[in-house]
Order: sequence, then structure tokens, then C-alpha cells
Amino acid sequence: MIDAGADAVYVGLKNWSRGGARRELDWKELVAAQREVAAAGRTLRVALNTIPKPPERAQLFERIPALLDLGIDEVIVNDIGILAALRRRFSALRLTASIGCGAQTVADVAFFRKLGAHAVVLPGTVSPAEMREIRSIRGISVEIMIHMVEEFVLLGKCSMPSYVHLKPSPLSAVFPAEASGAGDAPEGMRLTGSVKRGGVGACFRICQQSWELFAGGRRVDTRLFPGRQISRIAEVEAYAEAGADVLKLQGRSLPVELLAALVRRYRDAIDGRRASAADEARSTTLPAAWAVVGR
Repeated sequence: MIDAGADAVYVGLKNWSRGGARRELDWKELVAAQREVAAAGRTLRVALNTIPKPPERAQLFERIPALLDLGIDEVIVNDIGILAALRRRFSALRLTASIGCGAQTVADVAFFRKLGAHAVVLPGTVSPAEMREIRSIRGISVEIMIHMVEEFVLLGKCSMPSYVHLKPSPLSAVFPAEASGAGDAPEGMRLTGSVKRGGVGACFRICQQSWELFAGGRRVDTRLFPGRQISRIAEVEAYAEAGADVLKLQGRSLPVELLAALVRRYRDAIDGRRASAADEARSTTLPAAWAVVGR
């Protein structure tokens, strides 16, 4: 991605990335990546964007000094509590509030600045005009995800993994008859615990699985949830003029060769390179293969 024109690259650290094992780096790979990126004069950032359960918090905090010693001082997190805890413990760490933190407005950005975040990521649904208003908040960098998938739920706030992976408990176990004061315990099932933490902040791509539709006990169809690719490449200049500090691409689900081509296209747009006549005609549309979800 560096050769394609990226100024900075986010990588997932093993066991702490929402991308899951398929895109995580172990420590040896992380060290090699940091050396390569540093030699190119660019920046490597680490995604610590799962949501650790209480016993895992101490393990996460133990990893930070080693990252700092390696020269990596920028991480992205998607849990407000973890962000605040990291800010209190590690003053040298630069913290980015992930798109999963849900910031979209001036008030949201002001909140994360007060919390101690150095940067915040906004979804590509935020317009250049809205970005200009948000830039009135000083003291925090603003990143815009200008290439992403517009999910049918708020990006980063999906609780579907929890409902699929957690085991619900019978209501009779949650509300015993003697506690309810009724003669019989209620019937049915209840999902206990936090649906957000049940998925541990990890993306299992539940929305990309085929869902079967039944009518009268008979399967009538198989469908995918809708997902629309957002590409704001035609508005790169508008976002820059509005004050966006970072233009970010969501591309972890793309193979290397397609992601490199995607980065190069945006690099050219940022640098104001003139496209050929053929490229000019399709400047607002990217190839279907560059969709950020593997549908």
C-alpha cells in the first residue's frame, strides 16, 4: 500500500483486531511491517478495535509499552471506555476514535476531544459541508472514511454477532417462578449479557451470510442484506477544502492487488493528477470489484 501512495496504513494486531485472524499480524510480522514502513518515511498504525472483556483489559494494557518501544505510537480503538483508560495510562499514545465509536456531528467530535482522543473517524455519509462545520472544533484531527460500505445498521455498531454467537437462556432460568410471584415461570428465551460485548467487538460478517426466508414452514428464498458501496472520490478536493485531515479507505476485505489499485486511484485524485478521457468519464464510479465487502 505504501508503494501505491498511502501515507499511513492501519494493521490489525493478533487477537485485538475486528478484522479477525484472516487479517491480523503476529508480533514478528508487525515488527517487519514497522521496519518497512518506517524506512519508507510513512506511518504504521495499529488497530486495537475489539472490545476487551474485563479479564482481557490488563492483557491489552501490557501490549502498549512494547508497541511504543517499537516506534508505534498511534492506535485506533472503538470502545469509549478503553479509549479513556488508555489516555489515563499512556500519555505518549496517540488515540483515534474508530468509526465504530459513532461520531457524526460537531458535538460528537467535541466529546471525543474532551475525552482525550487525538483523532476521530467519521463515516463517508458526512458531507463536505458538514465536515466544514465539524472543523470548527480545534485540537483534534478529523478523518473521513471516503471509501466504505454503507451498512443497513450504523457502521461499527452492529450487534448481530452477539445474537448469533451467544447462547440464550430460558426465561425460567432468568425469572424463576418463586421470584416472579406467579404460579408458573414465563415461557421463552432471553439473551443475557451485553449484545455488544457478546461479539467482543469482532466482525463475523453475519450480514454477508445468506439468510433463508420461510413462509408457512417452507423455505421460499435466500437473500443477502443490502449493502451499498460509498465512493466519494469525486469529492476529494471538497473534503480537503473543508478541512479534513485524513482521507481514509476501508479496504481490509480486499485482496492486496485490488486494494493497491484502489489506493493508487485515490492518491491520483488527491494529488490532482489529470485522468485520461476514459477515466474522466467514469471518475465518480469505481469498478465493482473494488467493493469493500466481499458480496
